[in-house]
Amino acid sequence: MEKKWKNILILSLIGNLFIIYVAYKALDYRRHVNYFLDKYTNVVDDFSGRETYEADNMRLMGRPVPSNRVVFIGSQITHGWDLRKYFSNYDAINRGIVGQRLAGYLLRFRSDVIDLKPAAVVIEFSSYNFRPENKLADLEDFIQSLADMARANGIIPILTTVVPVGKDFESEIEVPYSVQDSLNLYNRRLVSYCRDKNIALADFAGAVTDSGGYLAKEYAAGQILLNPAGYERITRATETILKYLPVKKE
Repeated sequence: MEKKWKNILILSLIGNLFIIYVAYKALDYRRHVNYFLDKYTNVVDDFSGRETYEADNMRLMGRPVPSNRVVFIGSQITHGWDLRKYFSNYDAINRGIVGQRLAGYLLRFRSDVIDLKPAAVVIEFSSYNFRPENKLADLEDFIQSLADMARANGIIPILTTVVPVGKDFESEIEVPYSVQDSLNLYNRRLVSYCRDKNIALADFAGAVTDSGGYLAKEYAAGQILLNPAGYERITRATETILKYLPVKKE
């Protein structure tokens, strides 16, 4: 009799563990679905991000344009950059949108940059763009088009190398994919492009990279984001460029 109840207890425990496992997998599945749904919604409903800064752009366009205006356009690194703190001597305007693809910059470049009539624009984009479906040549075309648009409108373009990912990036993201080789190749090509076209380049990657080519832990707030020390480093890299350009400080 004791054996019978012991078997029942064991089966009950196994059944409960199975239910817990199924519930966990269901929640994990739901989390993944919501993750991709958010990405899909962002791309479909607001790919350009033109409405993000629409009200502030209208406010700025109704005022005189300072001669020291610099617009920073980018993704999450730019969005999290406290420009008032780090660039208090400039009329620094933040136009960063978290998670935006580089192609979206083209659609909002006029409203978020050109119409604000800055002396210069700092163009940053993230490692998020280095995905299997994105060709390196396309990313190069996009960034070169942005530089051309800036120059055509009398704005000095300042391009930036892409901040690398952390060493454990591939094991921690939702969908593992390798970006580091493509990212490093892009950065090398960008250096050559800027040198050949006489375009200013702020080396963000060089400022925060460790000896292995990854985002150094002392500058990281996760696998793709910067901590205050990291922002200090890229600020210094940007200031090194700005001081040699005809952009007046206040």
